Formats: sequence, structure tokens, C-alpha cells
Amino acid sequence: MEALLLLEYDSRTEGTRQALLGRVEQLARASQGRLRLVATERDEDGQPSREIMAVELRGPSDPASLVSRWRADAALPAGVAMRLLAIEPVRRLEPIEPLFP
Repeated sequence: MEALLLLEYDSRTEGTRQALLGRVEQLARASQGRLRLVATERDEDGQPSREIMAVELRGPSDPASLVSRWRADAALPAGVAMRLLAIEPVRRLEPIEPLFP
């Protein structure tokens, strides 16, 4: 099952992004996932306040067990919220592109 793991955390907390990127790098080396995006929410002063990291999980391992292991790991930075979403195929009709302009 392919899944998308959303990690949300306070971007002002020192070292959280780097710690999570280290975990994603381990997944990438094992061909079990890859970073899709990091999005930043800004406060009213324009300063970063929250970040959401999206990690695509794939491979033979069970995504739910990975999330359970990460949650049980004391080295996971405090304050990281995790959501595991199943990736659903979406079929849509697209217009046929002409062969010649």
C-alpha cells in the first residue's frame, strides 16, 4: 500500500526539521519512501510558525507499523503530529492533445 505520511510541527523548535529529514533520508536509502514537500505556515508577522512535511511511503513494509515505531521512539522530536493517509488513484478525463499545433 502506498501512503502519505504528514508530519506537522512547530517550525520555531530547533532541530525538528533536521531530525525528521534524517528519518526520511533513511527511508529513501531503503527505497521505502521519499520527501514530497515541506510547506510552511506563517504567523501574522510573516514569520514561520508551523511546518507540514509530506513523505510518500512505498515498498513492502506496512506504513502503519512504521508510524507506530516512530511514535514509540524516544528520539522522535516532541510535538510532532503524524497523520497517515492512503493514496487513492483518481481517474479523470483529460482533453486529447492535438498531435500538431
